[in-house]
Amino acid sequence: MKPPHASESPRYIVIEGPMGVGKTTLVNRFAERYDAHTVLEIFEENPFLADFYEDRDAFAFQTEMFFLLSRYRQQETFSQTDLFGRMSISDYLFVKCRLFASLTLSDHELTLYDRMYSILSTQVPSPDVVVHLHAPLEVLLERIEQRGRSYEMDIDTDYIARLRRLYHNFFSHYDDTPLIEVDTKDVDFSRDDQAVEDLMSQVRNAHQKAHAPAPSVEF
Repeated sequence: MKPPHASESPRYIVIEGPMGVGKTTLVNRFAERYDAHTVLEIFEENPFLADFYEDRDAFAFQTEMFFLLSRYRQQETFSQTDLFGRMSISDYLFVKCRLFASLTLSDHELTLYDRMYSILSTQVPSPDVVVHLHAPLEVLLERIEQRGRSYEMDIDTDYIARLRRLYHNFFSHYDDTPLIEVDTKDVDFSRDDQAVEDLMSQVRNAHQKAHAPAPSVEF
């Protein structure tokens, strides 16, 4: 599903990247400064998540299916009520469902999963601009430890490293919407107002450039 209209300012922005990179922090900062509606992933509602981090093989399919249906319901509600309103900002792309599934599911499970994903993915709204946040592995691990979510304490380093590479590979070929890459190693969006302003300027410029009329050709 495509955005319903184009304007000088983007109506729907998505912030993506691996866990620990600062997605939700940036979404909330944008929301505060620009009176934007937020579409935030709710991890705590997934009843399988804690068990998944303890035994990924045993609980991967239940975890990913719950996330798939939960994110779809959220996106469906959002598209019906807020897409025509004020600016909206989310901390995930719907394709995140498929990325994580490819990382955690067996081939047999992934085949079954893809049947549902292929149906649902065509019915969610597309963002105007995507911001990909990334950081070195050691920075991600430090931030995950600092925020202290109980269900993340048992995540092994290899899983985070694989997730980081997965995002890098995905966005290196991404061309569905304007994309902005941001290394968050040396920027603190929670405290740096100017960094937030500068990034929003990049987002607006990318959106305007994508929708600029083609130059006329004279013969």
